[in-house]
Amino acid sequence: GALTEICGAGGTGRTSLLLALLAQATARQEACALVDAGDALDPESAAAAGVDLDRLLWVRCGGRLEQALTAADWLVHAGGFGVVALDLGDAAPEQARRIPLAGWYRLRRAVESTPAALVVVATEPWAKSCSSLVLEMTRERALWQGRLLRGLALRVERRKPARAAAARFEVR
Repeated sequence: GALTEICGAGGTGRTSLLLALLAQATARQEACALVDAGDALDPESAAAAGVDLDRLLWVRCGGRLEQALTAADWLVHAGGFGVVALDLGDAAPEQARRIPLAGWYRLRRAVESTPAALVVVATEPWAKSCSSLVLEMTRERALWQGRLLRGLALRVERRKPARAAAARFEVR
């Protein structure tokens, strides 16, 4: 029943966090939807992360941001999904800034009356006051073993609500 934003630059773990969320939801036998504005999902990586692809509706939008927002709106209104994710991670900031606040309010109002979570993945928080939770991801350092990259040390900070909270973790 809430809109959550996961924000961060590329390589900060925002997609990994989204895939972990989808894996948990599909493991609970929930149907999930991913509206992929930039056609960035790699199904093999999603399956390797534990996402049950038979329980995931993947909507590819070919870079058309307006189509992605419309699809997310339809999916939230349709119901039946535990998680509806809107991946705007590859959207150009100048495009994303043009999304009217009324569009975000419409999505927030639509999801409020459902048991679903609407999760927006982006480089920065675009929904602003419409989101209930904003998590900001940052990469702290790369974890090397010799010349091989073995993982990343990441930091997640809750930006909204404003109570201070942060966590560090490693992805290998």
